[in-house]
Amino acid sequence: MTTAPVSRRRLARAALALLVQAAALLAPVAARAAPDAQAPETSAFTDNGDSIAVVIGNRSYKQTVPVDYAHNDADAMRAYLVQRLGYRDANVFVLKDATLNEFNQVFGTERNPQSGRLWRSVREGRSNVFVYYSGHGVPDLASRQPFLLPEDGNPNQGESGYALETLYRNLDLVKRKIGSGRQLVVMVDACFTGETGRKGESLLAVSAPGFAPARPKAESGIVRLVATSGASPANWDEANRLGLLTSRFLMGVSGLADAGDRPGGGDGRVTWAELKGYLRREVEEAARRASGREQVPEIDDAPIVLEASLPVDAVAKGVAALRDEAAWRRAEGAGTREAVEAYVGTCGEVCAYRPRAMDRLLAGRQRDAAAIDQENWARFGATRQYQAYLDSCTEACAYRGLAQGYLGGADPGGDPRVKTCDALAAGSDDPDRPRAVPGVKYGRIEAASAIEACRGASAAYPSLRRLAYQLGRAYDRADRSKEAFAAYDRAAGAGSIAAMNNLATLYENGQGVKRSQAEALRLYRQAGEAGNVVALANAARMLEYGNGVPKNEAAAVALYRRAAEGGDVPSISKLVPHYATGAHGFPRDLRQGFDLFRKAAEKGDPVAMATMAALIDNGFAHYFPGVSAADMVLRALKRGELGAAAVSATDTAAQKLKPETIRTVQRAIKQAEYYPGALDGRFNPVFVRALDQYAKANEAE
Repeated sequence: MTTAPVSRRRLARAALALLVQAAALLAPVAARAAPDAQAPETSAFTDNGDSIAVVIGNRSYKQTVPVDYAHNDADAMRAYLVQRLGYRDANVFVLKDATLNEFNQVFGTERNPQSGRLWRSVREGRSNVFVYYSGHGVPDLASRQPFLLPEDGNPNQGESGYALETLYRNLDLVKRKIGSGRQLVVMVDACFTGETGRKGESLLAVSAPGFAPARPKAESGIVRLVATSGASPANWDEANRLGLLTSRFLMGVSGLADAGDRPGGGDGRVTWAELKGYLRREVEEAARRASGREQVPEIDDAPIVLEASLPVDAVAKGVAALRDEAAWRRAEGAGTREAVEAYVGTCGEVCAYRPRAMDRLLAGRQRDAAAIDQENWARFGATRQYQAYLDSCTEACAYRGLAQGYLGGADPGGDPRVKTCDALAAGSDDPDRPRAVPGVKYGRIEAASAIEACRGASAAYPSLRRLAYQLGRAYDRADRSKEAFAAYDRAAGAGSIAAMNNLATLYENGQGVKRSQAEALRLYRQAGEAGNVVALANAARMLEYGNGVPKNEAAAVALYRRAAEGGDVPSISKLVPHYATGAHGFPRDLRQGFDLFRKAAEKGDPVAMATMAALIDNGFAHYFPGVSAADMVLRALKRGELGAAAVSATDTAAQKLKPETIRTVQRAIKQAEYYPGALDGRFNPVFVRALDQYAKANEAE
């Protein structure tokens, strides 16, 4: 039996796979699920240790004008692939001012498509592929086909370029080699109209206004992002000194494309649909402002999810400016003094609206006092003379809270940095969390802001172990495992049992520290004995699967029992299969097993709800009187993202939902205006996406 995936957040697909197994064991007339079967997951750019990328930035040309920012584009994309997506540096082939011969060497020729370095480098079933190009694109006016222009190419001779059709055809073979479980993305920040992007300037000797090249045939399985469609040129982002599509792509994947109540305020994951909508909207608007012309990117649909990450350096200031503007709009929208003060006190390096905020705070007769206060803070704050600043305060003292916090006031709870850190990164499962602080789900941590707040708070109050734990969560969310390990280690050393559990997971996965299963189990046990039921369940899982430690199913069951008694809902369902087998002293009583499913569902476990629905639809309804499968599905969806994943996974479980149940759910979601598709009783792709959207919008905390 393979080891279940490990996570500090108890990954949905792991819990789901285990509970579907339990349902299979309890259904004697049904085929059992594979012991390591997992719920299907939307394809994500994770696990990129063997992934390959080709990044081309053609700035200089022998026979035409340069593309000013193409080298910047290539450097920025390389940084994103390596620093954020986890590509190995040696696996990112960067070509600057590539010749036609270099195109042929890396992608293969039309006659010999498998001669390219890319084809030879990818590994079957293990490589994602990302191909990026920034430079000139040109049309062949006779064949109406688009070409990528090499450094030594002639824009008036299409055959001197590398045909886009050849690229797609050769990449289709690469896609077939890596397999359907991996992704191949092609991003082209270029146009094919024959224009340079400079007004009135053309690459071609023959004028061809409004010329639109024929589109190459789209190969199956390749995901394409092309900067522009039709007869319009591609634009640049002068502020960030990048191609416009490249700039907005890097901004979008840093979290700005993540749908939510505010930019970056969603679930911390950027779906391809969110990214596509963001790029079309932002590129169109920016192009219209910059040149007065249309630029509409062509982007294929894809089942891809990207983790929102810190912006790469090339767009960091641009992202900070947009977030600063969003923070000010929120403060303006709230319309309260506290909201404006919070903006002034928490805005970072970019704080464009500080003068306006200070005017708002200290309008009228206090304006002069505000100016003096600002000067005093600039003078004393820069030299860390916080008491001198407080002594200088009169009726205006906008930075009082910050100064008192830096001085280590008697009440850390009054320090804006502590308040902000608690608001952005407190763990709902942390017993050290103040009662008035609600806690934040891991997936909703806005990593950049949380790191900034918690780093300052933890440094100011090193004795408050929860702040170090929260700093670890923020680093963890940003995939900065070494920093997360250091913060968790500091908090665990001070006795934080929540940090012990997360530290154990880093040891178990070898993230930020050398892998040590024995140390992971020791920490899980230590945290569990101190009262952390999730840690108890994690220790049980290691023993159940023999994950780097001797397998001991009896000891695992004992720990699951303790975790369930302590309120860990998924552990309740871990006990269910033993009522079917009579193992480990459990009575062989199917009804008692099903009662555990009911108990877990009543406590809010969406996976138990989805499993109950599947059992009801497969001949076990008499064990759940008065309960309908469709009602259980809709209840599961109210539990958010995990509920949607649990419901979707029933499509591949041993006991599937009936078409009538699915149609009832489709009808309910359609009436709520989340599902536009047919009532076909199937988990079609539109319905699966609608499940996610409906669950997120209707989640009950």
